[in-house]
Amino acid sequence: MKLSGYGIELNEISHDKLEKIRAWRNHPEIVAVSLDKQLISKSQQGRWFDSLATRQDCLYLVISYKGEDIGVVSALSATEDDSDVTSPLLFAKVITPGIYIAPDCKYKSSVLAFCPSLVFIDYLFKQGQCLELNAQVFEYNESAIRYNKMLGYQEGLVDKEGLLTMTLNERDFECAKQTLSKILRF
Repeated sequence: MKLSGYGIELNEISHDKLEKIRAWRNHPEIVAVSLDKQLISKSQQGRWFDSLATRQDCLYLVISYKGEDIGVVSALSATEDDSDVTSPLLFAKVITPGIYIAPDCKYKSSVLAFCPSLVFIDYLFKQGQCLELNAQVFEYNESAIRYNKMLGYQEGLVDKEGLLTMTLNERDFECAKQTLSKILRF
């Protein structure tokens, strides 16, 4: 699978990119805002990668800009069927997306950081039956909250662990996308 727009590409993860992705994910800056704070071993990363071949409830893509890998986007089905089995992404009504830009990436704090999300969220709403995206962000992660609000997310409740749930529907996303597209000049 390959998605593109706003000058970026989103490509399936290949085996040769695993170590780079693991190094990004294990970087203290990324771990600090991740839900799972455990460092990922090489063998864990390999098992995860192997599982992607058969899983239909998730999608992970490498973000590239001008031929340089700069991060990862992900989507997990948050919809369960009647037997508590997670629905395939294609049939999920609720999806939990994620993104991280490589800690050393020079584009991390620029408007370019919105481009992968615009392409990916657009795809998630159009690829199947998705009605809503749910993002979970630590309430202290002000930059992620600001980022999500600019994409059209609405703030919800904060749980006892300090996780803020933010929701996004397609209508709010389309409004935000129009505004961001003007800023990005695409």
